[in-house]
Amino acid sequence: MQKMKILLADAHILTRRGIKCVLSELDGFEISAEANNSDELFESILLFSPDILIIDFHIPGHFCIDDIRKVRKNHPEIKVFIISTNKAKQDVIKLFDLQISSYLLKECDEEEIIDALHAVVRGEKFFCGKVMDAVLEYGHQACPPDAECDHCKAISLSNREIEIIKLIAEGLTTKDIAKKIHLSFFTVATHRKNIFKKLQIRNSPELISYALKEGIISQQVA
Repeated sequence: MQKMKILLADAHILTRRGIKCVLSELDGFEISAEANNSDELFESILLFSPDILIIDFHIPGHFCIDDIRKVRKNHPEIKVFIISTNKAKQDVIKLFDLQISSYLLKECDEEEIIDALHAVVRGEKFFCGKVMDAVLEYGHQACPPDAECDHCKAISLSNREIEIIKLIAEGLTTKDIAKKIHLSFFTVATHRKNIFKKLQIRNSPELISYALKEGIISQQVA
């Protein structure tokens, strides 16, 4: 079985050594290259074609969110796995919108890193609890003072809508969902529009927040 190639991008050598130590005990993975800054990151992508990018994007002078945005735009096949100290809500939401595969904090333990890697290989999403707290807070919309609050109003979702919500939470695009469940792009797009309208939400992070709170998806999958 061919091993998954990992590009490890972190400005701190001790962090890289720690992650390498964890990964050295796993079968099916190999560190193909390491990067200390943005230039080395993109050079390594071209040279080694990694399957997974493990990166701390929040290191001024070395890496930033724009690096993630560029990777997702130019190399969408690479699964982006964040391991960072940054849990700022606004940054977490930006990265959610970029469809990253995983986001852990550096305070997470070895077992969580291993679980996250295996989830990413299966094509699932994996975010640690403290990261999900930011998403849940973002997804909670308080009622305006002069508006009637209907948070407790019953909402009926069809089996097809629930299926599509789960696939959106997995990071699939409308085109991917259409292919997976054998519907036309237009039909899936219509379902998606109706779901957002029915739930009165605006984007995928809010949809994931709703799905988590309602038990449609679990935290490990989300």
